[in-house]
Amino acid sequence: MSYRTIVVHVDESRHAPQRIRLAARLAGEHEAHLVGLAVTGVSREVFPHGYHAVPGSLEASYFEPLHASAARALEGFGLLAAEAGVSFEKRLVCDLASEALARMGRFADLVVAGQDDPDEALKDTIGRIPEYVAFTCARPVLVTPNAPLAHGMGRHVLVGWNGSQEASSALLAALPMMRHAVRVTVVSFRPHGDLELDDPQHQADLAAFLARHDVQADLLVLAHPIDGGRALLELARREAYDLLVIGCYGHSQFRELFLGGVTRKVLRDATVPVLMAR
Repeated sequence: MSYRTIVVHVDESRHAPQRIRLAARLAGEHEAHLVGLAVTGVSREVFPHGYHAVPGSLEASYFEPLHASAARALEGFGLLAAEAGVSFEKRLVCDLASEALARMGRFADLVVAGQDDPDEALKDTIGRIPEYVAFTCARPVLVTPNAPLAHGMGRHVLVGWNGSQEASSALLAALPMMRHAVRVTVVSFRPHGDLELDDPQHQADLAAFLARHDVQADLLVLAHPIDGGRALLELARREAYDLLVIGCYGHSQFRELFLGGVTRKVLRDATVPVLMAR
């Protein structure tokens, strides 16, 4: 597996430059094509065939500033992508960010989105964009943190593992990054009475799978903590990991996402990038 197309959410938030630079760096490392996706924030149900408001109309007075903001964001993206020297293109879509990223994500190997910032995000997008994309288009999502990244990303990788389908998907999605890492640790938090996670054959199969993909990893099994999300974040902080990999647990119903406690905790409080898949 490799990344050939990466889609990054582009907007005018204060966190966008870091997000774009990280996506551009990944595109360069993996010789991938980078798509910068900016949106108007208006559902495509309003303009199913694109933005067509009569100039000077009341409708235009509302929608034109949104369109202009997205266009400015794409100009900034273009400068950063060109600076990185990667293959790229700009897309301006009349839609909600969550819907547009999910739709475009179907034709990508990786989607890069930002961690929620309640001070900037619209109320109807709080807690939904990365998770919605992961659930809707079944593509891995790299969530960039609001905290500054002092030491880059992906050299020291921590993977949360419990043997589930979601964890397996996340592990597979992270392989291209793990091949470039200098340290990979796969950690399992073993519930009381669980006999599989630290079973020698289970561990041997996991190590062999990774080795066949040129990934040498340390496998760590710890007693089940009260708060698995907190334990993952604390381990990442204490041991200076710069990328977390987790499965995205939960389900979608009527476009409301209900996440598992570990996923919610990590996405809310992480200060390093998080790669998640389901």
